[in-house]
Amino acid sequence: MFKTVIKSELSNIFRDRMNVFFVLFPVILGVIGYYTIPMIEESVAPTNPIASIVAMFMILMTGYIFGAVTAFTLLDDRDDNVLISLKITPVSVRFYVFLKLVITYIFGFIASVLLIYATNFLPDSSFGTIIMIASISALQGPFLALLVNSLARNKVEGFVMMKTSGLILILPILVFFVFDWKELFLIVSPSFWSARMIQMELLPMYNDQLPFTFIVYFIGGIVFNILFSWLFFKLFIKKANI
Repeated sequence: MFKTVIKSELSNIFRDRMNVFFVLFPVILGVIGYYTIPMIEESVAPTNPIASIVAMFMILMTGYIFGAVTAFTLLDDRDDNVLISLKITPVSVRFYVFLKLVITYIFGFIASVLLIYATNFLPDSSFGTIIMIASISALQGPFLALLVNSLARNKVEGFVMMKTSGLILILPILVFFVFDWKELFLIVSPSFWSARMIQMELLPMYNDQLPFTFIVYFIGGIVFNILFSWLFFKLFIKKANI
């Protein structure tokens, strides 16, 4: 079943040029980051966080991109009545959707780890820390895919929602400037948690001002993303009548 879903995903992706671009985009980001991040660091003052913000934005983009790909392939499945057709097969429709989300998470996780090492973004962080950051960052992929499909009725609405949801990536940038209770206004973004963990690794001198520890943000990211992904999943299966 897992191999069948992977083949189906690859088929859906490579038949649409936009999806192909989305899949290759993390590679493009890695190449850009490898050359541009050191250049930015050399051209600005040591206290200027612009290089860190750019690198963090690239890392957060990976989970978002794979979420966008899955969102559109799920919308395709709905428009082409693939999900309805699966009802007469031994394959559970909900399990099929769940596997697509798992694949999205795995791709987002691997891309995040590779991008971190390609940009040498966190040179002083341990392997375990990088794994924790990547695992939280990749959760926004399934989150975004379910958000779009639980609210959009077709690919046109889905594309509009995708552009609007880009604001999700902007909010976490504020973690470099907010270090107290005001961060509560940022938790609506699924990428906030990984962004805060990245900031703590880059600017440890501010950690004492934060209300929580690194591990608490890690657990909070897991709980927040899984909880809301589950809620959007319930909305999606109700909307798609599966």
